[in-house]
Amino acid sequence: MMDRSIAMMMLMLLASTLPMVHAAQDRSLEPFPLIETGERVVATPEGGHPFYTKYINAGGVVIVSSDAVPDAALIAAYRTVLHLTGRRPDVLQAMLPHHPRISIMALSETASDLPEFGPSNDGEWGLGQMPDGSTSLVSVRGVCYPGNTEYRANFLLHEFVHAMQNLGWATTDPEVEGEIWAAYVKAVQRGQFEAPRNEPLEGITPFDAFGDDEYLTHNINAWFDLNESLPGPWVDVQIGDSGPPSGTRAELRARDLQLYEIISRFLPDSLGDLMDGCSAPAPESARAWSRGPLRLAPARFASR
Repeated sequence: MMDRSIAMMMLMLLASTLPMVHAAQDRSLEPFPLIETGERVVATPEGGHPFYTKYINAGGVVIVSSDAVPDAALIAAYRTVLHLTGRRPDVLQAMLPHHPRISIMALSETASDLPEFGPSNDGEWGLGQMPDGSTSLVSVRGVCYPGNTEYRANFLLHEFVHAMQNLGWATTDPEVEGEIWAAYVKAVQRGQFEAPRNEPLEGITPFDAFGDDEYLTHNINAWFDLNESLPGPWVDVQIGDSGPPSGTRAELRARDLQLYEIISRFLPDSLGDLMDGCSAPAPESARAWSRGPLRLAPARFASR
C-alpha cells in the first residue's frame, strides 16, 4: 500500500497542473441549525453533519469540529469572530444570509477527512468561505488558545477576514473590491508584492482575481502587529515553505497607506487578549515571492 504522505504529495503535484478555478470545496452541506450557546461548546444539534460533534454559535457564525479538537479552540474562534465583527456589526448581519461557518481541523485530520472537502484540498491549513460554499476551513495550528503548543500562525484571522470580505463587505461596502484591487496593483508595480504566476494583472476583473485578496489578508496580520509568516500552500508558496513575514502596522502604513485606511474601516485596532499565550515559531525558510517558489494547486484557494 502506498504511504499516505507520498500519495498526498502526488495529489498535490497533479493538482498543480490543473487550470485555475476558485471553487475550493468538493461538497456543500445544508446549513447547520442555529441555537444559542454563549461561550460554551455543546453537542452539534440535530440536523448538523454527524462528523461534527462540537458546536458553538458566535452571533450567527457557526463553529464546528470533531471530538479531536479541544473545546478551547472553538471558544477561541468564538471570541475571535465576535471581536473582529465588533467594529462593523452591519458586516456580520450581511454575512448571515450566507450561513457563515468555520470548520476547525484537528492535528490528526486532513482536509478530506472533513465532509465538505476532497483529496485535492489535502495539505491546506485554511480556506475562506465563498458565497457558494458552506464553510471556512481552519487548522487547529492556526487558532491561538491556551496550551496550543502546535500554533504556527493565525490562519483563523486570515480566513475569517476572507469570509468577511466574500460574504459581507460586498454588500455593505460594494466599492471596496475596486479599492483593494487598486492598492494591490500599485503594490505589485512597486515590487512590494508579486502577482500569482498564473494570474497576470491584465485581462482579469477584481472579482475573478485572488491575488488582491491574498494581498489584503497578508497585510491583516501586519495590521495587528503579528509579523507572522504563513506556511504554504498559498499563492506561489509551496508546501514545506513559508511566505514572507507580514511586518507590522507601522510598516504597513509606511508602504501602503491606501490599504491601511481600507482595513481601518472594518477591523478593530487590536486583537486585545486574543493572542495571549501564543507565539509563532521563527520561520526557518521564509522566502520572498520574487524568488519564485513552486506554485502548488492554485485550484484550492478560496479567497475569491
